[in-house]
Amino acid sequence: MRMVYTGADEEDFIDARERLLVELDAWAQMRQRVVDPVVAGALLDYRFERDGLLGRWTREILRGALLNWFPRKVVLLDPHSSAVLSTVEALLDFLDDADLYDMRSEPPVVLRSFVRAIGPRFDEAMRDPANFGLAKFWAVAMAENGIDPLDEAEAQRFIERVQHGEIGVDQGLLHEIAYRHYDGDPEVDPQDPVPVFALAPESVLAADAAGTPVVRRLRRFADWVGEGRELAAKGRLTEADACDLVDRLGVDDPAELVSLAKTAGVVRARGGRLVRVKRAAPVLEDPLALWRVAIPHVIAEVGEPVRRRSADRHLALDLLESVQADHDYATIPMLVEILDGLGETARYASDAEPVLRVVRRLSDFGLVELLPAREEHYPDLIDFAGVDSVDEVPAEERQVVRILPLGVRAIYDARVCAGIPTLTLDDLAAETAEVFFTRIAQLSPEAFEEGANRWLRARQPERAIVELSEIARRTDDFEHRMRAFQLLGEFGEAGVAAIAGLRDHSAAGPAALAWLLEAGLIDASEVSGRERTYSMVDVLAADIRSAGRKKAMESFAAQPRPAQLLFLADATICGHPSTREVLESMVVAHPDRAVSNAARKALDWLQDPGTFT
Repeated sequence: MRMVYTGADEEDFIDARERLLVELDAWAQMRQRVVDPVVAGALLDYRFERDGLLGRWTREILRGALLNWFPRKVVLLDPHSSAVLSTVEALLDFLDDADLYDMRSEPPVVLRSFVRAIGPRFDEAMRDPANFGLAKFWAVAMAENGIDPLDEAEAQRFIERVQHGEIGVDQGLLHEIAYRHYDGDPEVDPQDPVPVFALAPESVLAADAAGTPVVRRLRRFADWVGEGRELAAKGRLTEADACDLVDRLGVDDPAELVSLAKTAGVVRARGGRLVRVKRAAPVLEDPLALWRVAIPHVIAEVGEPVRRRSADRHLALDLLESVQADHDYATIPMLVEILDGLGETARYASDAEPVLRVVRRLSDFGLVELLPAREEHYPDLIDFAGVDSVDEVPAEERQVVRILPLGVRAIYDARVCAGIPTLTLDDLAAETAEVFFTRIAQLSPEAFEEGANRWLRARQPERAIVELSEIARRTDDFEHRMRAFQLLGEFGEAGVAAIAGLRDHSAAGPAALAWLLEAGLIDASEVSGRERTYSMVDVLAADIRSAGRKKAMESFAAQPRPAQLLFLADATICGHPSTREVLESMVVAHPDRAVSNAARKALDWLQDPGTFT
């Protein structure tokens, strides 16, 4: 079963949580353990909201869940520690028995001891209304007055009666809780995933920096300044020098170039003259060093106050982060809409003009490039521009912004300088295979290849083969399993032997057989019908989750209809845990009504096979 949902859609997590709770209930009945599904579900919700690592548990994680998150958010009929903590301990034991523990968890015996000792502190935290969150405060107040919080009409009338003074609540406590709620509560608020940066090597960055307009311009400007230039009033260039600079360097704004050179520490004003800074000579020889000292001129520091004069620099930072967050590409209309909702900088990006201006500046620094939008970008252009056709989008907005390696590095450096958590491919190399696969999925194929090389180099081959084999057996995520096979294949005979050893595994076996078949290592006659069907369900389920029902069904429908109907007949008995999901998708999204109706019958049989005997 997949246990890492960092950055996943909430619907995917909810499905996983329900599967885990079903497994937990079956385990509890066999072990004669009492489990409250509300408590267990709340614990899994906490792990999803914090970092999505459902199988990773430590004392610190349990402390945050039981002493902060539960008191803030969870309303229980029996909140006493004896009822709650017995479920917590049972969940931990279940994960241990089912081999679902993350290897970075603390030992189960340590966690059990912690849970048993925390009871009095848990009871105290759950009883104190000052620990409640805003929603829980109102839910408890309603329950104490005989109101069902889930009845929206009754709940609204209750709040109105409180506002009119007909029902009393602790107003001081309510204000304190409300302030905490609106200011943000980092101990319990959902956390965004820490972004992963695929950083280019320094040698690549240096070569890119050397080719940027800004580095070339600064070097030529330093040569132009030479032994010094006389300055006019208020430290400005003389009119003659400004004209000379325009002619020789092709500069549109001489004052802007002087400001850039001062920011980079290349020149300074002294005694009424503009002179070169001697200690900057080594920097001028090093293109990457020169690029780095120039970056503050175009990008604001994280947390720097927003002022009108620095608006473009703040827009630049927000724009770069937005493009990077959208898989390194973004259309101009998309950026306009994103930046229009970013609070302090929104007033400076109400249309495309400031966005295009800032993008051009970033391009000068080698951070991004502007490309003509292709057909694949047209739906995005239409949606964000709010028009009916691409022809209605202004020509200059029909462009795509792509972040470049220097841009990725600039964002990374800005976050590190501000003390904001960041991850690199080297950080992922030290992680488990499942965390690596989950986090790398949002990056480019090149980043996956580089990350995989680092992950493999970070452990002994024997250990890597064991870890990859474990995730192939345990996961119900088709993409993760195939990635595990891909990396196992890097170990040659030993890796292939590990994949072949999974052929008889109930879940991983069909996929292992399909991989061996595709690699030409076994003959097609060795693959049974059930194995083919199981693998097809694997593939369809993965396509549905990645591309959506409609596209997945269109691809499936390309097969001859008899082959599709035969698949439906076999799918109901192949035993794949995602069969129901696949059949439901066929019922609602398959373009062929005959196949859709057959899928409905297969789904009915799957839900109640007894009615068809």
